[in-house]
Amino acid sequence: MSEYDADATTGAEDPDVVVVEGEDGSTIYAVDENHDGLAEAGAYDADNDGQIDAVALDTDGDGTLETEVVDLNGDGKFDAVFVDTDGDGIKDVAGLDRDGDGLIDRVVADTDGDNKIDTDVRDDDFDGVADKISSDTDGDGDKDVTVTDEDGDGTFETVHYDDPTTNPLAQA
Repeated sequence: MSEYDADATTGAEDPDVVVVEGEDGSTIYAVDENHDGLAEAGAYDADNDGQIDAVALDTDGDGTLETEVVDLNGDGKFDAVFVDTDGDGIKDVAGLDRDGDGLIDRVVADTDGDNKIDTDVRDDDFDGVADKISSDTDGDGDKDVTVTDEDGDGTFETVHYDDPTTNPLAQA
């Protein structure tokens, strides 16, 4: 078996890795890939069992760890992802693997920046295709319109207006 030296072929140095013990006994890992003093990734072992419970990433190179992948139920598999898409420090998109098969089954998002979930995309039968999308179109916190794929063919057949004031047919 041959030795492979990534430094020799790419000119890259090994990243700096800092390991810190949290006050609660957890272990935190910070990775500085480009040696600029800012972590591009972090990992967290909440219960110190040797399995990483969360990973945070700087996906756009701005020095902020805006994307977080989390093992919510402690089974050793990541089942949720949280993303700050607008750079305000608040996660505004979340994806969840509800049945543990490794595929995201539900996505919720704050698309207008008011810190309220206004879009909800669901795969309720866990086949990898969205079955229902609900949206709060007027920002009051209640869903206003829902589209549904009733027969599972990937086409949304049903539109339901939960709020009559957002129904264009009721306003005509």
